[in-house]
Amino acid sequence: MTSPHAQGWLGKAVARRDIGGFVFVQHLYPQFSERGQHCHPWLHLSVVQWGQYDRSLGKKVSHYRSGNVALLTTDENHTDKYAPGTKCLHLVIPADFERQLTRGLSVRGRAPIDPAHPINASFSVALYREFKNADGHSRFVIESLLLDLVSRELGITTERSRLRPPWLHVLLEYLDETYDQSWSLTDIAREIGVHPVYLCRAFSEHFGMTLGQYVRELRILRGWQLLSIGHCGKIAEIANEAGFSDESHFSRAFTRVYGTSPGRYRRNTERLIRFNSPATPPDILISH
Repeated sequence: MTSPHAQGWLGKAVARRDIGGFVFVQHLYPQFSERGQHCHPWLHLSVVQWGQYDRSLGKKVSHYRSGNVALLTTDENHTDKYAPGTKCLHLVIPADFERQLTRGLSVRGRAPIDPAHPINASFSVALYREFKNADGHSRFVIESLLLDLVSRELGITTERSRLRPPWLHVLLEYLDETYDQSWSLTDIAREIGVHPVYLCRAFSEHFGMTLGQYVRELRILRGWQLLSIGHCGKIAEIANEAGFSDESHFSRAFTRVYGTSPGRYRRNTERLIRFNSPATPPDILISH
């Protein structure tokens, strides 16, 4: 993949991470920055973290402010303007992902979601979290986020029904039984027998969370369970059994849900057990 900087990007790159082929570049624009007509040979998604970004596509001008998400398809001619002090998180999406996204599906053409739509708000937060705290599961989580978000923006049609498709129940059982394995969306979709886009879109539409969010929370619940039943191993061993890549990632995820570290939770749980008080699981998982 050609480096984004080889394209003469504006602003100052303050951070960069390569996560499973996805390239995240965080840019700061101290002064007003503008670039005329150009295009990128890749799918390009930008999260505006602060300030304002204006993009022109032909005669249409779109204004993106803090929290908004902007998508560009491959080789789409556009112009860029960044207000002084703007900060953006740009995501370069590899070509194999684009092929996976559109293979065998009907694309109606661009139907961009309102930049302020709640879907974009939740996706921007989730992408930034993966950028800041990447681990061995991040590619899976990022793929599931993007398959859902980008397919909506490109107008890719999926099955529509208020009833849960039967294969969603099969998927939940499969994830529950294989939570400690290294997953890939392609493998899971093949196992369930649906296209990866259908899988991710239907999951978020019927359960109110993305597949990646569910996977992360399923593993947190497993860690909670092991701590609460008195598992005598070290925290690092519990993290490994729960499917986390290392102890630090488990501790951060657990603290986000509980507001306390796994070690402190274990000590408190041991005291509760002595006084016969039951532990309460986190309210994070969906009902089958």
